[in-house]
Amino acid sequence: MSSRSAVEGVENVYGAADLWIDRALRSDDSLFTPGEAIWSSRWLGEARERFLDNPEAWKGGDFFGKLERVLADSPPEVYQLMGEALYAAYLIVWKGVRGRRRKVERINQVLGWSPERVEIPSDLRRGMTPGVMNPGGFWTANFGIHIAFVVEFAELWKARGLGEDLLDRNNPEAPWAFNRFAFGLKPQKMARGYTNFSPFAQRIALQHLAHPDSFEAIIWRERIAAAPAFQRFVTRETRNVDRQVHQIRAGLEAELGRDFDFYDEDILTMWEGDSDPWDEIVKSAKANRDSGRIDKENEWKKAVGEKMAKAREFVLNGGDNWRDALAEALEDKTNLINWRYADSILDKVAQNPAAMKDKLAAFWTNGASSVSGRVDATALAVLKGKGIGDGALAQIAAGLLMGVDVYNYPPYRFNLFRNACKATGYVEPSPNADASELYNHALGFLDTFIQEAAARGVTLNHRLDAQSALWLSAGEIRARAARGAAAVQAIHPINPLQSLADDLLLPVEFLREVDDLLAEKKQVIFQGPPGTGKTYVALKFAERLADDAGAVTLVQFHPSYAYEDFVQGFRPTLRDGQAGFELRDGPLVQAAERARANPNARHFLIIDEINRGNLAKVFGELYFLLEYRDANVNLQYSNKPFSLPPNLHVIGTMNTADSSIARLDLALRRRFYFEEFHPDKYPVKGLLRRWLERNGLGGMGWLADAADLANYKLRDDPHAAIGPSWFMTRGLDETKARRAWERGVLPYIEERLFGEPSRLAEFSLDNLRQAAERLASAGAGADAANDGD
Repeated sequence: MSSRSAVEGVENVYGAADLWIDRALRSDDSLFTPGEAIWSSRWLGEARERFLDNPEAWKGGDFFGKLERVLADSPPEVYQLMGEALYAAYLIVWKGVRGRRRKVERINQVLGWSPERVEIPSDLRRGMTPGVMNPGGFWTANFGIHIAFVVEFAELWKARGLGEDLLDRNNPEAPWAFNRFAFGLKPQKMARGYTNFSPFAQRIALQHLAHPDSFEAIIWRERIAAAPAFQRFVTRETRNVDRQVHQIRAGLEAELGRDFDFYDEDILTMWEGDSDPWDEIVKSAKANRDSGRIDKENEWKKAVGEKMAKAREFVLNGGDNWRDALAEALEDKTNLINWRYADSILDKVAQNPAAMKDKLAAFWTNGASSVSGRVDATALAVLKGKGIGDGALAQIAAGLLMGVDVYNYPPYRFNLFRNACKATGYVEPSPNADASELYNHALGFLDTFIQEAAARGVTLNHRLDAQSALWLSAGEIRARAARGAAAVQAIHPINPLQSLADDLLLPVEFLREVDDLLAEKKQVIFQGPPGTGKTYVALKFAERLADDAGAVTLVQFHPSYAYEDFVQGFRPTLRDGQAGFELRDGPLVQAAERARANPNARHFLIIDEINRGNLAKVFGELYFLLEYRDANVNLQYSNKPFSLPPNLHVIGTMNTADSSIARLDLALRRRFYFEEFHPDKYPVKGLLRRWLERNGLGGMGWLADAADLANYKLRDDPHAAIGPSWFMTRGLDETKARRAWERGVLPYIEERLFGEPSRLAEFSLDNLRQAAERLASAGAGADAANDGD
């Protein structure tokens, strides 16, 4: 049984991959110049410091231009390491995405910066084609994070002393150990928030290249695992998607009596359905192209682009009429930039024309090279907030960039691209992506759309064609996105995080992040104001991912809680009428022993209100064990060796509103990762509104507006925020909402405003509701912050 590609010439790719594994992972050798220690911890560490840890590497501009700057004056070994890392990252990529010539050019570009020039050996050049998979538009648009992951992967591999145990293809457990390591790594925290994006394709590629007989080189393995036609082959229950797909391959090969590729036509229809999700969208694009509708749609967009180009020319060349030209472009009746946002720009121009002219000039000067980072550095930064969020800023950025090149920088609408991603299965942007990332993501989608259309014999000449094709099919795309979401929910029970996200109305990316944190650190604390759902989410998360109810233990700390209650101690007992004491295990030891007895299952210990206990006293030896899971210590009462098993995860909850208990000592803090729960921040932001809509209470949206406005008024004390859980109760109506506000929220606010009684009237529910309605009628409602539709 093998998952290897059978494409002609692919043996060159696998041969190159084997060389890289032997030289870079099994030893510290070089791929291009054998005998030189290029992949050593020393050079990997220096490459990380200059590249991954350098904020300049993740700001706006051309990626290779930035890379050259951050690597300036590096030792020759670092330049060579980065060239070889680029080679390893490019190995996966199918020739249809990046041809061999382009790959070699890019690698030579990096190698050429070194004072000691190195060439790619001719036999390794052959490994640059045909590749093994299409990693998707996101890889193409953001391959910097994938190259970074190769470097980080190798450095952590060396630091942990990993080797043949994870690479031995004759050991049936080695692939799964490699799988756990590759998918257990949390990407380096980069300056522009790239941890919000996972180098998912690179993880898949590395495990396929290391164990090509065990892992598929397919991005959408979840689709295969979820296909009803394949469920009969998954005979051993597991949550690991790669294990599920491995079972499916074994079952299909036994049934078919032959090797196969999951993209073989007869197999593809079994896991993707009768048609690829791109088929219908490309079909609509062809109809609109053939009818001339795309050309007609383009005409008025090009006219707006010409107006914006005129404004740009005046701004850059000192024309006196730049303000009039800008107003004409922004106020165009086609509304490519929503009129509210256009007015905001013109208001800023009126307030400070010289400053805004300089900011616009900075935006437009570099507009032809890159989009990334532009929002934070130029004219758009002054617009953020006050009803203008990142979706709206991306729309504004696109409108302004139409004046640079309307064919490459077409208009943007958040909802259009979100629905297009859902309809096609294209990876969606991170929920907290900024405007630059949203627009870059959209451009990557359009590039993929052009490729998918070309593969079906349909020509879309440029991104403007592709955007117009989407725009003309917006209704159909919206309907397909809705059907696709319903279908995924119906046939994808094996994805517990997705189903949990749907139940909790939280982003699945957030739950994956929590899962990643627990995989890496084993302990995490949810912290935030009361009413933000910390305990509820912790319990539901644990219950969904644990194998049974007995694998979840809940305790609540309080000031009188002691080591003897939590870990182990002598407790009073009565035997045969005689009083005495016996040694009893607390919930920690009990949970640890249950987890140890079932090492293949995940167990969870939930510590509610963790900061209410005297932690140094309660935890005792745990301070050591939380950091060193593979070590033993003697418990103070039994004097027996004890350790925390690796499959026991600890989730604490911490209320930050009470300043008397909010502090944790640094020794404990560094043993936990922390996740923030705050009503005005991801992932809790907008939760009450989503809950109201799902429960058919959309008419009570004023309640969410009132809570948002109250939190804005309390912004000087972020821990005083009003969480959505105050109102997320069964049978909610206006009477219950008012009762919760007046009997729960107001007394809480009154305590926070101690010494300021005159302010309390601001927080009456009626006053807040009226104020929120006035703001909404003035066009500053919460919905306007996220999109321009």
